[in-house]
Amino acid sequence: MDHAKGAPANHDWAADGYWRNRRLSPAQLQIHDIRLEPTSRSGAGAILEIRETLPSSLLPELEDRDRLSETLHFEDAAGSRNEEYNLRALAAEFGWMNCLRSNSVQKSVEDNEGRKLRWIHISSKYSDYLRGCLVALSDWTKNPPDTIAALHQLDHAVYQNERFSKHGRYFAPFAQKLVDRRPDSEDGEEMPMLLSVPFMDWTVQGPPPPLRFQVDPREGYQSSKSSSHLIRSVLQHFYRLEDTEDRESQQVFTKHKPWLTDRSLDLKVRRWYGHYPTSLNVDELWILVIDARHVVTFSSNQSWKSRWPPLQLSARIMEVSFRGIRNSFLSSPFDQEYTSSTHIVTALSGALGMLHRSFWSDIPLCLSDRYASYLGHLQYRLHRSPSTKLVMDLLQVQEELNIVIQVMDQQMELVQNLQATLRSGKKEPPPMSPSERRRQTGSISQAEVATYRQLSFSHLSDPAAQLLENLQREYADLVDLRENSNSLINRTIQLVNIRLEDHGKAILVFTIVTIIFLPLSFVSSFFGMNFSDIRSMESTQRLFWIISGSLTVGTVGFAIFLAFYGGAIVNRFVGWRDNRSRRARVPEPTPRPIIPGTSSGFKSFEVLDAMRPRGTGTLGGF
Repeated sequence: MDHAKGAPANHDWAADGYWRNRRLSPAQLQIHDIRLEPTSRSGAGAILEIRETLPSSLLPELEDRDRLSETLHFEDAAGSRNEEYNLRALAAEFGWMNCLRSNSVQKSVEDNEGRKLRWIHISSKYSDYLRGCLVALSDWTKNPPDTIAALHQLDHAVYQNERFSKHGRYFAPFAQKLVDRRPDSEDGEEMPMLLSVPFMDWTVQGPPPPLRFQVDPREGYQSSKSSSHLIRSVLQHFYRLEDTEDRESQQVFTKHKPWLTDRSLDLKVRRWYGHYPTSLNVDELWILVIDARHVVTFSSNQSWKSRWPPLQLSARIMEVSFRGIRNSFLSSPFDQEYTSSTHIVTALSGALGMLHRSFWSDIPLCLSDRYASYLGHLQYRLHRSPSTKLVMDLLQVQEELNIVIQVMDQQMELVQNLQATLRSGKKEPPPMSPSERRRQTGSISQAEVATYRQLSFSHLSDPAAQLLENLQREYADLVDLRENSNSLINRTIQLVNIRLEDHGKAILVFTIVTIIFLPLSFVSSFFGMNFSDIRSMESTQRLFWIISGSLTVGTVGFAIFLAFYGGAIVNRFVGWRDNRSRRARVPEPTPRPIIPGTSSGFKSFEVLDAMRPRGTGTLGGF
């Protein structure tokens, strides 16, 4: 971590009234700088590294925290009084973040002041932060109308893509440029862009553990006026308008706990996760590109998770995704520059690959392993005792797999659109030899540097292509699991139907025996009653068999008659009852009363003749 000279290691931000009344303060941000740094091997050159900057090291720059609100001419930039008021409010609330902006770009390892890129991560998802960060981190000295246009387009993108549900607000997946590229723009200049993509992450059942810090005191408060996007479970993500609280305990992550029967797995899970991953959530990653050197990302607060192993999203991007992208840079034959478009792919790789082994082979109990293990458990139950309960469990697995596959479809579609957007308008540089790349960029070839091992199974040099290939590999595994669950459902239903057929035969036998012996039991009980008139009868058992046989034949015949004709009789009776009630409700027509003395005296033909129109002329009399 970087420390400014003379700056205290810790600073009490809450003691300052200026920061205490702000929605965001430097202590609530995670600021990372990507720079060229020398390697540990002598004469090896330089390599890209990412370092986190302590908030206390920013105190010298923050002395000029009101610079934006004091120097920006709002009346010239705004097009109306209302827009001017909004700009002043945003500059007053978020203007201090303009001190985090740096226009100096690092060209070589000897440049200690510049940087390749500054990445800011905010562990909260309020759409108000998007507008504040865009206003505060933009360069108002170049082209203020472009910044105003980007702000308008950002409001339009939020309005068009924000959705509402019973479980809170959320964004539909989208990637949208906020300003179109100008013809006179420089080659390395990148326009503002906003992305939102869902990704899956694990959590614990019930309320999460205590957070290490709280970004906004309103976080977690759900109301119709709140603009926060709350984290949702995988069922809440799909059933937007239904209450799924009673079904959360039926999640595969909640029901299936493989560590209970495997001691070594239990130790590995507790050592890696720190908690038992017993629930699956769907979170959102927002990426706001300010320009080629400044990127801001937003996600839910995960500060209750560890930073090593990198279970928090920001740590995952910094420790895993960035190193994989850097390795692909080293293996590329082209001279590439790390800009905001590259960091978009880095952030997406960290979020979308959070639970996938293709992005990080060291992760235990990845997403596909959890579902594969549970399907294996259900298959074992299928061989032992197929039942309708097993069918319901398989349908639950298939439902969750469909939701996960739907989320991955959205992710791959967004990555493909982003890949086409990043490639448009860019010329591919000519390939350079390793010596030329080492001489111009200060980097070294992959064979000469001791970096982290390649964290991706892909050998493609394009980071976006690597991301898409890894997603497609995981997608294929999940589709195979869904097909396996479908075959298990069909097989279970067939076995259950076979067992039901055997049960039906047994029930038929018991029914026949019951119908035959029920009259005999009744007659035997009747003649066995201890009454004088029955006990003193002089009849022989011939009377018993006559009555029993007649009653048995009548009962069996009546049962067969009801079995074959009972439905038709019931339908006729219901129809007769409905017709009768309908006739009872319809009133009979009452005859029209004739009042004496009101007759007109015309016959029917006379009335028609009087109503006939008379013509004029010579033929009028006819």
